[in-house]
Amino acid sequence: MLQQQAPLEQALQQPIGWAMPASMHRQPSWASADHNFNDDDELNSSASQQPLEQAEPDPDISREGPLLLSTRVEYSALPKGQTQAVFGLVTIQAPETAAKVATPDADEERRPMDVVCVLDVSGSMDSHNKIGDLKEAVRFIIDESQPQDRLSIVTFNSQAQRKLKLRRMDRQGKHEATVETMRLSASGGTSIAAGLDMGLAVLEKRRQRNKVSAVLLLTDGQDHSSSAHLKTLTQRAAKAGCGLYAFGFGVDHDADLLREISEQARTPYTFIENTATVKAAFAGVVGGLSSIVAQRVELTLDCQATLKDVNTPFAVTRQGENGATVTIPDVFAGERRDILVELSIPADLPGTSEDGSTVLLQASARYQDLRSSRGVLVQTSAVQMTVQRVDEVQPEMEPDVEVSDQRDRVQVTRTLEQAAQCSDAGQFEQAQQLIREQRSKVSKRQSVVAEALSLELEDAEDRMRSRSSWQVGAAEVKDAFQMHKMQRCTNTFASASSAVTKKSKAMYMNSTQAAWTSKSSRG
Repeated sequence: MLQQQAPLEQALQQPIGWAMPASMHRQPSWASADHNFNDDDELNSSASQQPLEQAEPDPDISREGPLLLSTRVEYSALPKGQTQAVFGLVTIQAPETAAKVATPDADEERRPMDVVCVLDVSGSMDSHNKIGDLKEAVRFIIDESQPQDRLSIVTFNSQAQRKLKLRRMDRQGKHEATVETMRLSASGGTSIAAGLDMGLAVLEKRRQRNKVSAVLLLTDGQDHSSSAHLKTLTQRAAKAGCGLYAFGFGVDHDADLLREISEQARTPYTFIENTATVKAAFAGVVGGLSSIVAQRVELTLDCQATLKDVNTPFAVTRQGENGATVTIPDVFAGERRDILVELSIPADLPGTSEDGSTVLLQASARYQDLRSSRGVLVQTSAVQMTVQRVDEVQPEMEPDVEVSDQRDRVQVTRTLEQAAQCSDAGQFEQAQQLIREQRSKVSKRQSVVAEALSLELEDAEDRMRSRSSWQVGAAEVKDAFQMHKMQRCTNTFASASSAVTKKSKAMYMNSTQAAWTSKSSRG
């Protein structure tokens, strides 16, 4: 009997111009194209409603927006007549006072949200009270939701199920959400892609939208079938205008897969070492979402010098050698986004003024201001990065502290990532050498940021001693470098397996997140 040919073999033997039948395409069994999820609860306030497709308003150049834009250069003076390579810093910052945001203990209304919880209910979640801690975390989100918020619950093991439609969190909605949460039980395998696909479909097919929306993905398992679909899934999240936040339970979860999701979604990845802290981690994310002051930030860089590199995890579109646009999905109140640029300044750069200053770069930003219900589009005025061209530079001139801090942050992030890759490959001596070399450089500087980064490196070095220590410590290190890369964090709890008291998380948590996580620990 002849062996049946595989579809690909059949296809390769067909004449040119032959079209593969639809039955031969390998579609995932969880594809959500036919899901009919356009049953989301209606928003009761027309001011907060926003259709999925709407025309972008004209930018308001006169409006005072919530974001502050500033520039700094590594050295304030450079010698004339010489080609110079120099680092510069462009910072977008939202002060804590940029918006009036409500904490969980306040009676004030805050910005409404659409949140989809995508929850792993595979068999492994039945151990160590994981499913119980998960239920408690979801119930906290339900209890702290306001009537204008909407929540959906999707569960997955080897398949996905929508347990709760996108439901307004009024009295009846909270009751239904709580009932579905308490019914959660663990069994079966793990298909993260199936859960994400269905969670995204809930937001894609909604008839109306709150301006702030997110998918919270939590899993404790290994899934070797989902990585091929991550790019498509994260692109769908971006198109739907929602954040995607990944949480990994315990040391056995697939940290690489979740960090890859976070990398593509441009969000932090959260390692939950102790399942009892998942409630605080969820609270940190939702507290941050409630404080968003700007979305769809487009930072434009127009350089007089050559723009050699733009160091940022966010999408960069280059305009030749002298320009770039950086796209940042959103900014929480109290957050900053530091874009480290590398410039090559020619000896004869034109534009030097009478006082000897030369413009190196102009930066401006365009973004949606979420402080009003209309979501006004704001265009900032340009700010300049300048340097003095002098005949002779003072030999004792020190580099700018903030530029140096951000250079260290970028380099430490890269070193941690490279060392983690070495450790994954079992090259622990090489990994530790990378860490030690970078730590020796950072420890020479005296600043709050440098101290925090040095402690981060010390902790990583300890976790890369051997295969056994890396098995326990890998997820913590990958959580750390993704946090530093994104300049965003979901919690401040310390790792029980850490040999040092780290200080990095405090740099990235805002006051609203702190208030939410504090209340979660009191419950």
